[in-house]
Order: sequence, then structure tokens, then C-alpha cells
Amino acid sequence: MSIQTDDDGKTFLSIFPTLSYEDQLVSLRELTAIPQPMGDTIAFLLQLVQQSSEDDLLRIEALKVIGLYADQSQQPMIMRGIRELLSKPDEDDDVRNAALQALAWMPCSEAELRIALDLIRSDTYILVKGAAFALLRAHKAHPFAQHALKQLLHHEEFGASAQRELST
Repeated sequence: MSIQTDDDGKTFLSIFPTLSYEDQLVSLRELTAIPQPMGDTIAFLLQLVQQSSEDDLLRIEALKVIGLYADQSQQPMIMRGIRELLSKPDEDDDVRNAALQALAWMPCSEAELRIALDLIRSDTYILVKGAAFALLRAHKAHPFAQHALKQLLHHEEFGASAQRELST
């Protein structure tokens, strides 16, 4: 059986919900080892990520796959879904951290970078702030990221890092 289809031709999307929790984790981790997931896999994973009732570790693994394999045609759907996830104030910090890391691997618009700046300025968990700053750093060529870094020059936690990024 391959990761995406079994011997009977069943797809990942039809098999995944029937797997045990441990096998779901393994199958998500195995998806990161293939050249490109098939068809609607990314859309399915995005739905999984958005369901706060799902296990956080499954959601984090799904975000990794999304970040690695999202293609241009899926960008609007993915960005919208991740923005919604990051905008939930009661969202798990580890899931938010993984969502920001996934965004760092993809082309971002001002909307995602603005969320990163807002998170850095908020009272959220420091690891989420760090991931938000890493997103700005990953996209520092973007005009809004440059603006955001300038806004952070006097930030207690990220001011020195912002200065370093602006000078490189």
C-alpha cells in the first residue's frame, strides 16, 4: 500500500477517517515524504485543521503538510482558513504556532503579515509571538513586513531582532 492509495485503490481521503489515532499521525507524517499529495488532500487537511474538536497533534501534523505542499491554486483557500484559525482567541497556542510556521513556507499577503504583527503586539504566548516574528522575517522583502519590522524597532522582546533584520 502506498501512502495515498491502498492495494484496492482506496484513497488517503477515504482511509484516513477509519484509522486509529496513532495510524492517523503516522499517515500524516508519511505524507511529508512524498513528492505531492493527490487531489483534494490539502483541502481535507485544511478542514481537519480548522476543527478545534480534533486532536491538536493531528492538526499540527496536518499544518506541516499544508505548508510543504500548498500550490498556487490552493493559496486563497489556505490563507483564508489559516487567517480564520489565527483569529480565534481561544485557539490552542501550539496549533497557532504551527499555522504561523506553515505560512512562513508559503507566499503571504499583507493580511497574514498584519496578523503576525498583531500577535507580536498582543499578550499571547511567547512561542506564538516568536513564530509570528519568524513569519515576518521569512517575508521581509514584502513591503508590509518591512513596515512591521520598523514598527517593532522599540519592542521589548523583538526590537533587536527587528533591527538586525532591517539591516540585512
